[in-house]
Amino acid sequence: MILKVKQKPFGPVFVTFNGDDQLLYSFGETGKITSYPPDDSPVDTLIASLGSCIVKSLQWAANSQKVSLNPFRVKVTATKSAELPGWIESAEIMIIGDVVNDKTMIPRLLKQAKAICTVSNSLKSEVNLSAVEN
Repeated sequence: MILKVKQKPFGPVFVTFNGDDQLLYSFGETGKITSYPPDDSPVDTLIASLGSCIVKSLQWAANSQKVSLNPFRVKVTATKSAELPGWIESAEIMIIGDVVNDKTMIPRLLKQAKAICTVSNSLKSEVNLSAVEN
């Protein structure tokens, strides 16, 4: 017997890349920006880790393609499954900003970053990655 519970949304958690190695975090649409990820719940911490992993993976992908990253933000949301035990059914990662000057590089960098990201690759969840310009 599978017990059903209500699906629950989590996030958004924002991870900001300003061009250096220190990432900044904010929770919710108007959250305070801090140098540490949110810890309101384990899921919020998990999706902050997912966002951080994508940022670092984009850095590695850009380095391998010999392009420089511009400052950008990552918005991560997740949906908890309606079935127990509780697990993340899906996560949405949106890269916000002009990641690189050459727009034709963005799809390749996103594909490479998603393949590199250990956190997204460790989840049994559907993880969708997209980008929008400022």
